[in-house]
Amino acid sequence: MPDEETIRTMERFALALARRAGGVIAPLFRSGLKTGDKSGRGEAFDPATEADRAAEEAMRDLVNEIFPAHGVIGEEMDEKPAEGPFTWVLDPIDGTRAFIYGVPTWMTLAALLHEGEPLIGVAFQPLTGDCFLGSPLGAWRVEMKDGSRKPLRTRRTRALSAALTGTTLPEIYTTPRERRALAEMGERALQLRFDADAYFYAMVAAGMIDIAFDTKMQPYDIAALVPIVRGAGGVVTDWDGGAYALGGQVVAAANPALLEAALEVLAADEAS
Repeated sequence: MPDEETIRTMERFALALARRAGGVIAPLFRSGLKTGDKSGRGEAFDPATEADRAAEEAMRDLVNEIFPAHGVIGEEMDEKPAEGPFTWVLDPIDGTRAFIYGVPTWMTLAALLHEGEPLIGVAFQPLTGDCFLGSPLGAWRVEMKDGSRKPLRTRRTRALSAALTGTTLPEIYTTPRERRALAEMGERALQLRFDADAYFYAMVAAGMIDIAFDTKMQPYDIAALVPIVRGAGGVVTDWDGGAYALGGQVVAAANPALLEAALEVLAADEAS
């Protein structure tokens, strides 16, 4: 584990990365950018825009300038291998569907891995100013204008029947197990909502909702969110209660008791 001074330095740099991306993306929001589709045949629509690539280029340039030995993994470009223990994982627009619809529920994500494990994460919405930061030192809502911080704390909900839950889109749930889990979560939770992507995980950390879960996650979808949820007192695992492996099937819960309730719904069974 890096020392506190190093963690503080990297926290500040992660915020600078998010700020740099926001400066590129915000002027392009609702500007009528052309949209591409990265999905394969038969898969759910997976859009990309010029803003995604321009913002990732700006973030990569800053990493290469300040920490040239650090690796970079991004959604839009090839991986740059690290020359040491640190790798940045970047998603300039998590929630591109919301972006192209002109809805500000997308976020810029920046994470720092230390020897493959998420150490620091930032989730930033430049239009609303919402910024969430997590590290081994805690989790905070950050005011980008002056750098002030307010601690985040997850909710104490224990029963799934009282839980507010969220996931990305129902159409990404394609296997029998996934469809069963989604339907059962909808039946047993107090509320299930869709289409806020990373915002749902930030809201778990902020104490606004109780569970965020997804399938078919990529490293850049989840790496930044793990330190934020954990720093606020929450837990993150895969659907079977094990390591999330920086992708795949992921669940974030406000506390361990609620995680157990969620895993009863999400964990594999004989019918899966």
